[in-house]
Amino acid sequence: MRYLLYTILITMAAPLGAIYLLFSRKYRPLLRRFFPAVPALVEGQLVWVHACSVGEVFVAKVLIRGLRENVPSAEILLSVNTLSGLEIARKTLPDVQITLAPMDLGFTVRRFVKKIRPAILVLLETELWPNLIRETRRQNVPVIVVNGRISPGKFPRYRKYSWILPPVYSLLNHVAAQEEVYRRRFIALGVPEARVSITGNLKCDGVATEVSEDKRQALRKEYGFAVTDRIVVFGSTRPGDEALAYSCWETLKYDYRDLKLVIAPRHLQRLEEGVEAFKGDRIILRSVMLTGKRDPDARVLFLDTMGELAGMYSLCQAAVIGGSFFPGVEGHNPLEPAALGVPTLFGPYMGNFPDAASLLIAAGGAFQLASPEELAPFLKKLLDNPDLGIRTGQAGREAVIRNQGSVVRCVELIRGYLG
Repeated sequence: MRYLLYTILITMAAPLGAIYLLFSRKYRPLLRRFFPAVPALVEGQLVWVHACSVGEVFVAKVLIRGLRENVPSAEILLSVNTLSGLEIARKTLPDVQITLAPMDLGFTVRRFVKKIRPAILVLLETELWPNLIRETRRQNVPVIVVNGRISPGKFPRYRKYSWILPPVYSLLNHVAAQEEVYRRRFIALGVPEARVSITGNLKCDGVATEVSEDKRQALRKEYGFAVTDRIVVFGSTRPGDEALAYSCWETLKYDYRDLKLVIAPRHLQRLEEGVEAFKGDRIILRSVMLTGKRDPDARVLFLDTMGELAGMYSLCQAAVIGGSFFPGVEGHNPLEPAALGVPTLFGPYMGNFPDAASLLIAAGGAFQLASPEELAPFLKKLLDNPDLGIRTGQAGREAVIRNQGSVVRCVELIRGYLG
């Protein structure tokens, strides 16, 4: 009955969604999700990996690399929900078959699954679409979740409305959770305990732990940074973070003339809002730099391009994690800067990455601040004590390296279903 109700509601909503997409120049290509193209697939067992958007695509890249190395006979198909995910997937995985995922309509999913005939469907993190799971299982295809997590914001809602939501959790063949807190949440939502395991966080395997000096020199030249410049990066900023960055900048910029500030908004549609926080200050956009224009007097760089944040982390003396100082977002991945030996700072709201945050704090590789007001003084402390930054960065990098290996466990799980 719950599936029937869900199907009725989503079928009624589909025409409205299609009309919106039809008249949206930006999102019109997503109309293809109603009847997504089926890539030309060779004979063999197909591992269908489904990711939502950009963040999950980077996780998929780690998993796919592990599958290629350990199950070379398997064919791999990656599906994504968003245009940004499709763009970054095509850019970073040029040798993988990639397509937009079917809309979660029964007939759309059913057609897609029958055409691709997968041996297994691997869902990344929280991509739990009812018809996607149900129709795939109806074709006798196992469905597993890898790098599974349920955020603290979504978990109460899932429990509150479990009486009306389709029982997708009981249909999952297995959930490979990132950590114990997520394991318990999946069980509470209906996955049998025997079907849930802890395999760790694929993001520990997916982050770079070193960048060569030649590469860093090339990056400095590309961004116009001097070797003596000290750089603070605000990564994956969300509402409120740019104003916080500006407040810190006003406190620090006069005392540290060699300081440069880099802001990387999580969503580029917020770029204008973020730039507005620095009204009256000299800034430059990375997209403008790519046209050949430079402003030697601009000490604030907005990274309004995709795929460059990791390289920027390799240059900085401190990384501030966006979405962690104000309620509502619950933080972003702190492992990326920490793995490169960068002292990493985040606020009290890290519910999306509790294990990663705890791992780094316990190792002395990151600092969690209780409030936004503590950030500027702490950045000043790091700038005045470079040895503290070096020790913290080394501790964070070593902690990430010690916790790598999740990809091996996930690949073994998938291989078990392939036979």
